[in-house]
Amino acid sequence: MYFRCFLAVIGLCCILGLYACQKNSQAQGHDLLTNKCVSCHSNQITCINLGKDLEYWAKTTTRMVDKGMDMTQEEQEAVNQYLAGLGPGAEAVCE
Repeated sequence: MYFRCFLAVIGLCCILGLYACQKNSQAQGHDLLTNKCVSCHSNQITCINLGKDLEYWAKTTTRMVDKGMDMTQEEQEAVNQYLAGLGPGAEAVCE
């Protein structure tokens, strides 16, 4: 009985940990978008393209880095994941 409870608690902790990591990643993606991407253009160009997939955003951030944007591979991945997870018109970008 105690072992089952222990496993349930461990499982719940894992789920909560994954949720916290996802939230942290979303916050990082949003911060990077706000601090790096809009240094060259407004959020409106990003807003217009929301709803596109991860491959689209990976190509886009690679192109921006090739044009001189200072962003690590890890930062690119965070922005790509963040933007690919937003639907068209998302307030976080289109406000």
